[in-house]
Order: sequence, then structure tokens, then C-alpha cells
Amino acid sequence: MHSVDKVKVSVITYVRNTISYIEQCVRSVMNQTLREIEILVVDGGSTDGTLEIIGKLQKEDRRIRLLHAPASVGAQFNLGLSEAKGEYIAICEADDYILPEMLEKQYLIAHKNQLDVLRADYYQFCNVFEKEYRFYTKTCFSEEKINKIIDGSKDDFFLEQGIRGFWNGIYNREFLINNNVHMNETAGASYQDITFSFLTQMLAKTIWFMDEAFYCYRIDNPDASVNSENCIQIHIREYEYLSHELKKRGLWERYKDMYYKWEIGSYSYFISQLPYDVQHKRVREVYNHLKEQNDKEHYEKENKIEHLQEVTKSLIEGEQAFSEKLCVNALERFQMLDYFAKGFVQDDNIVLFGAGHMGSIVKKFLDLSKKKFLLADNNKKLHREGFEGNKVYAPEKIVETNPSSTYIIANLSHAQDMVDQLVKLGIEKDKIIVCCDEILFLRKVFASAKV
Repeated sequence: MHSVDKVKVSVITYVRNTISYIEQCVRSVMNQTLREIEILVVDGGSTDGTLEIIGKLQKEDRRIRLLHAPASVGAQFNLGLSEAKGEYIAICEADDYILPEMLEKQYLIAHKNQLDVLRADYYQFCNVFEKEYRFYTKTCFSEEKINKIIDGSKDDFFLEQGIRGFWNGIYNREFLINNNVHMNETAGASYQDITFSFLTQMLAKTIWFMDEAFYCYRIDNPDASVNSENCIQIHIREYEYLSHELKKRGLWERYKDMYYKWEIGSYSYFISQLPYDVQHKRVREVYNHLKEQNDKEHYEKENKIEHLQEVTKSLIEGEQAFSEKLCVNALERFQMLDYFAKGFVQDDNIVLFGAGHMGSIVKKFLDLSKKKFLLADNNKKLHREGFEGNKVYAPEKIVETNPSSTYIIANLSHAQDMVDQLVKLGIEKDKIIVCCDEILFLRKVFASAKV
């Protein structure tokens, strides 16, 4: 049994029918090295035995409080925030878990520097063949911004990062309450974090990016909202709510172009994860919504982000042009998923082209699948030193001796250049599989691996 004096961190877990994961989640919070915490489990009407597990854990740890709210992540989080007593707020979603030192390390930094928000790197994880696989994910790609106080009053760097997880850090409770930062209370569990993330990233004055990972984000829950194909209207309603919040606060004109960047990014990501035959139907919904919105708001056309410029211009050109811009690489993604679902199991003649971050992920999958493969890369240093225990060949050499192999390109930034290189070397396009979307590969291929 534990008693709480001064609560340093209040951890909010919103839950509804996650019996398979909830004990791991709550125990990971119970086992934190920082003891001065409270654990607020906010239930949205569980009927599957989840409440019985929480009741058992309450008998072990008096720091757990069970609250009840409507079945809405937004309403559940907002109730938890209103009941919290901690100096800082943390979030652990019911199908995720956190490593033992997360709250202690993050609180020490946040308290010492009086931070509004601290964000850290995190792990995406899944369980395949009864073994857990974790994949390190960076939150901030600007090295000069890491492990130091960032003054949010001087630039919009934090806001420009877009959504990179809102649960992988801690928030000053008074900052949230004083700025009336909350989640949208729509029903269900889909995308209520968008407004919360935008407002915190817009309003925070003292920010810290931590280059350690503690939060473990599950990617193999089949019931996760990200797997739903019918969430475009939920996305649209969430962004309408965010625009209402910005207008109510008198901040719309200042931030409307940043809002537009987030909106396009959200729709692009969501559509990229859909099955190929569903994408164009959903794009039509997005096109009709954005066309009307853009005609009214006149968003900045010369956006410094090239993709946003192209999307904005395509709205004027028409639905087909817009669809082509938003569904960029859609066919390649479909071919990749189709290959791993159908042809991969029988394929014993594989070359993995790419020995970097994405190459490491695909290599783990090939090893997991007990596939033999050759490894190629353009980096001459790797030709001498190898990569993760494998010999690395120059592409030209590999193609000479393996002209009929399947070539799996694993690269996030230069995939098209690598396709062109292989085609020039004589490889047919139908023998080239492109893995250029880390999240899609992890969710739809790695996490779904079969013996």
C-alpha cells in the first residue's frame, strides 16, 4: 500500500473495454520509480471485465482512483484533468505502457526548469510470435533544440512539429487549466487529441525535447481508432472544432496557415494508411471540404512547405489533380502491401536495397520471417564494414549476379531515386517493392507477421 503526500505527477488513463492490455498499462504506472504520483483511471463504460482488473489493482495500490465518464476519450481526459492534484499531468493510454524511469526523469527536468510542456522520444511496439519488438521513434529532428529550454514566445518551432504523439511527455497542470486547454468531447476514441495538441504547442512558453524514450505505443491493437476506414468525417469535425477554438480566442488570423498545414498533414497521413481501393472515395470528401474552406479563408499559397503549396494549387485545378497530390505513392504502397500479403512467403530470392533506419526495420522483419537475402546500399563505407552483421554490396554488383531477384527498397527519403537507379541497371519495375512509409510497414506488415 502506498500513501500520497504531495502529488508530483497525475497520470490519466482513459479506458473502455481493453481487458487484454489494461493490467500491463496500469502496472507500468504503479512501478514508476517516482512514487509521489496518483493514477487516475477514467472508465467510459467498460463491460468486458476491465473494471474487475482495476478493482484488483486498487487493492494493491491506494494511489489508483477510478472515475467514470461518458464513452468519449475527450470527456474522460477532461474529467481526469479536473480531478488531478499533481503539479504535472502525464497520459498513459490503456493499450500502451511506460518504462519505470519515465516520470522520475521527466519530472526532475520539468520541475527544475518550470516547463509548460516536456516531450520525449518514444517506442512503437508490437508482439509477434510471443516476442515484443520495439522501434525507437524521434520526436524532434532538430539537434540544436534537444535537451534545452525552448522559448515558445519567440518562434513557432514547437507548433511546426505537427502531431508527434501527445502522450510521450508531461504537462504543467496549471498551464493547461489557466489556458483552458482540453480535449474535444465527441463520442468514441478517435482524434480528440488534435485540438489538445495544437493548443498546447501553440500556447506553451517553456518547452523541452528529451532525447530518451520511455513511452511504449502499441501498434498491433486491431481495435485502435487508427485502423478505422470511416474517420474522415471525424477528422473534419475535429478540425472544425479547432478552428472554432482559435476564432474564440482571437487567434485565427495569426494561426490559420499553421492550422491548414496540420489539417493537410492529418488528411494525407490518414488517407495514406487506407486500402488503395478506398483512398479515392475518401479523397473526394476531403476535396469538397477543403475546396469550400480554401475559397473562404484564402490560405497562404506560397507556403514554405513544397507539398502544401502543391496541394493548395491542386484544389484550384480540380478533384483529379488534388487526388494525385494527396495520394502520392499510393500505388507503391498498395504494391508493397500486396507483395507481403501474397508473394513474399514463397519468394526465396530477395535483395534488400537500403541499409539505414528503414533498412534496419525491414531487415528485422526478414530475419523474423527466416528469409535469406542479400543486402545492397550505395554507401561505400558499408561495403567495407557491413551492416548489423550482414555484408553490404554495391547495387551494380548485386544486379549483375541477381537480375531476377525481388528488390525491396527500404528508404524514407530517396526511394524514387533508388527505383530509377535499379531500372537503369536493368531491373523490371514489377520486381521492385518500395518500403518508404515506416508507419504503414510497421502496422500492416511487421505487426501482422505470420509464421
